[in-house]
Amino acid sequence: MTGPDELKKLKVMYKDLFSDHAGKQVLDDLEARCNWRTLSYVAGDANATAFEEGKRAVILHIYNMMKEE
Repeated sequence: MTGPDELKKLKVMYKDLFSDHAGKQVLDDLEARCNWRTLSYVAGDANATAFEEGKRAVILHIYNMMKEE
């Protein structure tokens, strides 16, 4: 999916997926596991910090895809 129409369709799919009760529960679980509201920095360990920030990027991507334009 690369074009603007495909992106719009994909965004609708994200919204549909995470809008019902089960989807909201999954999103809550992902928030807890992906450092949504916590620091991803791991003192003295750049690799661990990068790993934790990668998890955080997943939840940020989901929320960006669900954001209204």
